[in-house]
Amino acid sequence: MAVTQRNEPSAGDIVEVSARRVGDHGRNGEILEVLEAGDHPHYLVRWEDGHTSIFYPGGGTTFRRLAPRRRSRGQKSWKGTIETLVGVLRDHDVEFEVLPHRPTTSAVGEARALGILAQTVAKTLVAHDEQERRVRAVVSASSRLDLRRLSDVVGATVRLLSESELARAYPEFELGAVPPFGGPTGDRVVVDRSLGETDRVVVEAGVHNTSLRLLTGDLLAVTDAELAAIAAD
Repeated sequence: MAVTQRNEPSAGDIVEVSARRVGDHGRNGEILEVLEAGDHPHYLVRWEDGHTSIFYPGGGTTFRRLAPRRRSRGQKSWKGTIETLVGVLRDHDVEFEVLPHRPTTSAVGEARALGILAQTVAKTLVAHDEQERRVRAVVSASSRLDLRRLSDVVGATVRLLSESELARAYPEFELGAVPPFGGPTGDRVVVDRSLGETDRVVVEAGVHNTSLRLLTGDLLAVTDAELAAIAAD
């Protein structure tokens, strides 16, 4: 069986199923229980759209173990992460909402969990140039980042940070949940122009089970972001 995995998958690991045809989207889920290991493994999986099924992996299936949560000294839970971001928005005196939801592993899953359009949910991808100057690129959940366009905007060739680089650079956030603001200062922020056309936008609150919704104009002001066409066609 052509299944790529790191050691034996276990409860809490992420299942990633690649798209079978051009134009299709892959899907992700979380292993709730290992029903059988060995030669014929199968798992109880909760998928991004909320449904649960018994999954028998095949070719094109990969498993990913989430990196251990890193906590700074004195930080007892990720609740402090959310409170810090809420404090940033309060300091800017903007209107916003805190939206708890079931844990998700992607921006599309976040949109499904909240029952809203993916076009109104933003995902933040972090890239850096050869001088390791970081830029947070914000595109809609339904879009893909075009690194060539982003490079043109920042005036330097950029690449996305690896998971290990993200964990080191943003220990205050869960891996894969970096928001457009908060955390280390000095990051440049570029928001895709299509998001600028929405009235309100939803962003992750530094964790995988809580989001923030605010006016798009306020997001641009809080992050001092620039609008540019950085999503792929």
